[in-house]
Amino acid sequence: MKNQPRANTEVAVNLKKYSLETVRYAAHAASAAARVFIKLKGPATAVVEFSPTGKLPGPKIAAAFRAELDDETLRAKIWAANSELRDFMILKALSTEPARAQQDDSGLTPEQEKELDDLIAQVESEIKQEAAAGASADPLGITKTWEDKYGAKKPRKKN
Repeated sequence: MKNQPRANTEVAVNLKKYSLETVRYAAHAASAAARVFIKLKGPATAVVEFSPTGKLPGPKIAAAFRAELDDETLRAKIWAANSELRDFMILKALSTEPARAQQDDSGLTPEQEKELDDLIAQVESEIKQEAAAGASADPLGITKTWEDKYGAKKPRKKN
């Protein structure tokens, strides 16, 4: 048997429930499995015709299209609801404001800041004391580098 051409499947869409743009976007989602043609049939109806191009039958493509119509309607509602936020973010990204001086926003009270400064000073003084103690703090020379312990590498004599 030869491959018989697959039958086209048509879906009528009420344009009072779905906008033509929503129908177009939903049809685009189904265009990977079929060729899609959208025709207006009066002012309130659009007919979407699917000509399958692969193994997926027309009724399954039509069912996927109907599900995509509802999904696309939700996307359109979200898009419309977020238009003010989107416009604000785009305006904010494109506008240039003079740089503001950064405020000290550490969230600490003045007492906590003083205590933190005291701790930092204490740690710094301990580090200085340990550095001054030097060799007595490391009698085995564990913290010394190889170069400090054995000297720098001497150049070889070339023959």
